[in-house]
Amino acid sequence: MSETVTQLEAAKSQLLLQRARAAHASSQFAEAARLYLAAARLLQKRPEQQAAALLEAAHALRLVGYFRRALQLYARVQALAHKVGDEALWMDARVGEGMARRAMGDLEAAITCFREALAYYEAQHDTEGIGYTLWCLGGALRLTGAFDEALDCLLEALAIFEDEAPSTAEGYVRCALGGLSRMRGAYDASLAYYQAAERILTACDDLFGRAYAACGMANAYRMLGEVEAAHHYFTQAQQRYHQIGDRVSYAYTLWGEGTLFKITHRLTQARERFRQALQLFRATGDDRGIAYAYTGLAELLLLEDRAPKQALRYLEAARERATRHGYTFERLHAELLLHLSGLKPVKGGIEALQEAYRRCGSQWLEGLPLALPLNIP
Repeated sequence: MSETVTQLEAAKSQLLLQRARAAHASSQFAEAARLYLAAARLLQKRPEQQAAALLEAAHALRLVGYFRRALQLYARVQALAHKVGDEALWMDARVGEGMARRAMGDLEAAITCFREALAYYEAQHDTEGIGYTLWCLGGALRLTGAFDEALDCLLEALAIFEDEAPSTAEGYVRCALGGLSRMRGAYDASLAYYQAAERILTACDDLFGRAYAACGMANAYRMLGEVEAAHHYFTQAQQRYHQIGDRVSYAYTLWGEGTLFKITHRLTQARERFRQALQLFRATGDDRGIAYAYTGLAELLLLEDRAPKQALRYLEAARERATRHGYTFERLHAELLLHLSGLKPVKGGIEALQEAYRRCGSQWLEGLPLALPLNIP
């Protein structure tokens, strides 16, 4: 009888895993996580399979902003992998842990995870693992303001993946290069990377990737001053993220469109977008996003020439959050607004801020009119 039950549970778990993979492939990450967890509960007597299901559940939860729950699952996978002696599975969970920690602003721990994984995959001559980890590491380094080192990682990852047939991996690396190029002030290059990514991810039928690329194109067009094109792609990205049920990248899309409304002096719409973004950033615990929302809301108050004390509170809170996590680029944005507004001038003046941006590897402030509203990349 017990053997029959075990066979039924095994069959049911395989059906759940099949449905979970289908949900994940269609970017329905919350549903995929639910199905992976249901399968894992039926696989307690098969620890390797259970660990694999939990790993996929953790990935899916991370993608929709449940970072702490994802971290708990990555820890469970590492414990199971250690128990059964599966080093590769342990390291895959370690990379996932790094991605969750990166999203939560624990950049030092995230970079440690990625460097450990990179050394492991290099020792195993695992080209795919190397490329994926370089993409992860490049993204984390970008957040610290180490743009040149981030660029090296991402270009190395691209060289690995573009040698193969077009894949989602290549598409996501190109998206990362698009975002980094925008922060560096290379807007034409940013647009080209995102356009190539969009073609690849459309061919791969990756809805999340297509949403991500659309948002990237919108931001590139925003920086290039092409307002109609930017609005078109922001709308497209929001529709796709809404279809997925995403909360993380969707919030950044709202912030980007809010910035577009701000620089075109549609302040009511800008405030609405920044507030919507702030609500989502708070829900996921994204301090980097909160800093962006605070700087946007502060700038609106400054443009309207009202509530300077509230604007100062927003900007100081943004700077504090960015400083706490090591988000150099975002800290500089808050300090730039504090300086330009006269609320808290920076020692050394605008030249000191320009030099700080250059040290990051960014030229975005060069030649820009130093007046509000700012088109922050």
